[in-house]
Order: sequence, then structure tokens, then C-alpha cells
Amino acid sequence: MRRLIPTLRMLFLAGVGFVVYAAEVQAQQYLYTNDNVSSGDNSTTALTVSPKGVLKAIKTYPTGGKSAESGYFALSPITSARTALGTCLFVSNGGNSTIAAFQVDLFDGMLTAVKGSPFSDGESSDQHFGVGLAAGGSLLFAGNTVNNSISVLRIDSECSLTLLTKVAVPGSPAGMKVTPDDKFLIVAYIGQVDSFSIDFATGQLKEIGPFTPEGSAAGVEISCDSSTAYFGDAAANTQVEVFTISSAGTLHESQNFTNSHGESSNNVLLSEDGTHLYVSNTMSNEITTLSDSGGTLRYDNSVKLNKPGLYALGLTMGKSGRDIFVSEEKNPEAIGVLATDGNTVVEVPGSPFSVIDNGSDPAGLTAVPPKVCR
Repeated sequence: MRRLIPTLRMLFLAGVGFVVYAAEVQAQQYLYTNDNVSSGDNSTTALTVSPKGVLKAIKTYPTGGKSAESGYFALSPITSARTALGTCLFVSNGGNSTIAAFQVDLFDGMLTAVKGSPFSDGESSDQHFGVGLAAGGSLLFAGNTVNNSISVLRIDSECSLTLLTKVAVPGSPAGMKVTPDDKFLIVAYIGQVDSFSIDFATGQLKEIGPFTPEGSAAGVEISCDSSTAYFGDAAANTQVEVFTISSAGTLHESQNFTNSHGESSNNVLLSEDGTHLYVSNTMSNEITTLSDSGGTLRYDNSVKLNKPGLYALGLTMGKSGRDIFVSEEKNPEAIGVLATDGNTVVEVPGSPFSVIDNGSDPAGLTAVPPKVCR
């Protein structure tokens, strides 16, 4: 018995060590891109993020589809979703209106293509402005920018997709996002904005709008409590429009924020605590920080991004909430990394980090694990 106790203790400590190690590995931050390669054949690249924000490419995977080879600046052509069995990654192929599906290994960031991928989103044409993606619950929404429609697909436990329905909409969907409470799909048409209630049993969308903002709304962000929508405008300066979301899903504009710092403001991203809104100034390659107090915005500062990036595009944030990742259009494709500290952002050494030579077309990115509301 005395010999058995030390053995059990060693096994117990080894088990604890394995659990701690597994937890540390699963806490690793990954980024995935929609490379939108100009050659025609699309791909997605997996990257790791170090504790200091340094990016390192793991592997580039073919998506099995064709690139859009262009794209709206506010479009999100890649997203992730959780199922009972794990994490899914979805990458749109605008060149032939398909969606590639992968299973994500959270231990090493590697991807496994799902059987049957890529899946049709119900369209067959070349959508040169891209196909935007948004996930909510067990559904994936695909914004068909050329066809003015939104496809609704069911996500099964192993990440395969089944087309449920396709809904005609009154504009070309650019930014799209599901409210955190999974009640509404919020859409921007680079002009009007819209809201849809979601029937998760059938996939049906019921239009509540559209609603007319003061500017040309493009990108979308939503507060953690699902009460407020922020729209980044395609504008000559920084312009962000704030809308309240009622319990019935109607949108009402509460603020039209404008500022002379920065040029264009297609993409917007809230901090994990909701106290700051980050804006990518596309044409001036800057990130503008705004303080947010209950849906009221105030200018803090703007930071010019390092060369050789040309245009600041999509924004995402990882689980820790400490780093902002920005897709930068140049050749090769690049990702800028900025460390956040309250109302200050600082680009980390070595940023931007090159991904692949994609022909300088607008790419997209998403973080896995994603930002967590606090």
C-alpha cells in the first residue's frame, strides 16, 4: 500500500499537468483569413498569435472555390461557429457563390475540410463584390452582394451546411451581424440599414425595416446586450451611426457621429467591455478610437498604421480582448496587430505581418477563439 501511494500521487500530478497543458493549448489564439487570391483559386491561411501579438503562419488551405477577386471594404467573408462537437470555420468563395467549411483543431490550429465542402449558398454566379458571412446559433447567413439576397444555411454538428432558404433584400448586403441574443440579423446595404427577426426552426427571416440613416452605412457592430447597433459609414471622413435596437427589432438612430480625423470608416469593432469603439479608416490607413458611453460616442485619437500596408479593412479581436487585428490590403496580404490599453492603441513591433501574395485584393479575417463580452 505504501508503494502504491507515491505511484498514485505521481499519476495524479501527471494528470493535473496534462489538464493544465491542455487548457493552455486550447487557450492559444488563432487567426484565419479569406485570402481572396486574385489568381482565381481561393484559400484560407491559419496563423498563431504569440503573447506579444506576433503572427506566424501555420498553413494555407485551398477552399475548393473561386475568389471574388474584389470585394466591399466592409464585407466579412469568413466567420466561425461553435457546435456540440467543436469549432467550425466558414470561408466564402465569391467567384462561384460557394462556402468552404472546415473543422478547427484548437490544439494546433490545423483545419480539416468537411466532407462535401464547398457548399452552394443557392446562387451560382460570380459575385465580384464578395459573399459576406454571419453566424448565429445553428444558422449561417450569406449575403449575396450581386444578387441582393441573403441565403440561410443550417450548420450541423460536424460543420456541414444545408441550404434552408434564400430571401430577397432591398439592397446589396455589405456588413451583417446577428445580435448576441440571437433574435435579429442586422444588415447594412452601403446606404440603408435593415433588421430581420430569425426563425431558427425554419431559417425564415422576417424583414422589420429597412431604415434610412444619415450616411452610407457599410460595416456593422452590435453591443453585448443587443440594445445598440453601430454602423461604420463609407464616407470622406470618420462617420459612425448609432442605432438603438428595440425589443421588436426596430432600429432608431440616436447619434450620427462625425469627425475630421481619418478618411473613410467602413469597419467598426467594440472593445470587450463595450467602452471603446475602434474604426478602421480605410483610405488613410489609420485606426481611430472612440469612447462609448451608453451608445454616445466621443473622439479619443487616431493612429497611423505602419507601412507597407495601404488600406485598413476588416477588424477582429481575440478572446483576451488585448489585441486588435486589422486586415490590410497590399501585396502580399498583411495583418496589422495593435495592443489596446484603454483609449490608446499601439502597433506591436514587426506589424504588419505578411500572409500570402494574394494580388492586393481585399481579404478578410476572423479570430478563434473570438472576443468574449465582459
